[in-house]
Amino acid sequence: MNAFSVESRKEDKFKKRLQRIVKEEDLAAHRELVERTAAELNVDLLTCAAALVYLSQPNLYPGVKQSPKLTAIEPVRNPLPAAHYKMVRYRLAIGTQHQASRDAIQAVLIEESGVDIKRIGRIDIRDSYTLVELPDGMPADIFQLLTDAQIGEHKLNIKRVKPNKFRQMRQQSGDESA
Repeated sequence: MNAFSVESRKEDKFKKRLQRIVKEEDLAAHRELVERTAAELNVDLLTCAAALVYLSQPNLYPGVKQSPKLTAIEPVRNPLPAAHYKMVRYRLAIGTQHQASRDAIQAVLIEESGVDIKRIGRIDIRDSYTLVELPDGMPADIFQLLTDAQIGEHKLNIKRVKPNKFRQMRQQSGDESA
């Protein structure tokens, strides 16, 4: 698959998400914020919208290089490691028997959800499934994209794993004794 079709597919998914939001959400307050922000930054609305797209989907065009000028004004990303974020464990319906690799899993998570690689936690690839830790608060539309995403011919079919209460109690008692 060439880069154009990958970018085209990403654009289509992005447009579908936008279409759903425009159709289902009340955006009045958001519109006012964008207008106010564009005025305060002294930029036109289209430039403001483009910056918001970049902010929400930095990996939409992975081949496009950032100019040093843009890098200088780009907001500083949180340098904290993934362990400082509240993480949630998910189960993916792919494993070593499906030829899943850490790199392939990271690539699909980044491509489909736009999550920063630094915020992807532990990846534990088992024979028929994989456990992965991702930041808490995944939007429903991103979750659906990851459910339908594939590595090779195998769907991720992502599911949230309920926390292990015994493990949490053990970790809390270990923290208190330290």
